Amino acid sequence: MNDKLSAFIDAVYREAYSLVRNNCINKSLRIKAKAEELGMRADLICCIAIVPVKKWHNFHLASPHVYTEIEGERVDVAHDPRREMLWCKNSEIKAVMPVNISKMKRAFYRRAGLRSQILRQG
Repeated sequence: MNDKLSAFIDAVYREAYSLVRNNCINKSLRIKAKAEELGMRADLICCIAIVPVKKWHNFHLASPHVYTEIEGERVDVAHDPRREMLWCKNSEIKAVMPVNISKMKRAFYRRAGLRSQILRQG
């Protein structure tokens, strides 16, 4: 991965997690935008996350989750270092039923573009 992108990802990872302002969705969108700015292919992946919570003796919690995939490599920075001590490391989050949101968006726009062309011709 690009050094500039790696430094950006590390900076985003170190930012404190906030359910409202700086959650997995916001962090992933920023990383995706930066990767695309640098000319890399990036996708947003939505899934159900199974998170072992260390604080509660590895009780497993299921919740919706979003992460970025850059050129096939998973980049998950949802938890900041302090939160990782209480919950789990980002690499320990299990993704169940991952769905590539970016592919769905591209397919939708491609389909919508064809429909608008047909309507213009008719």
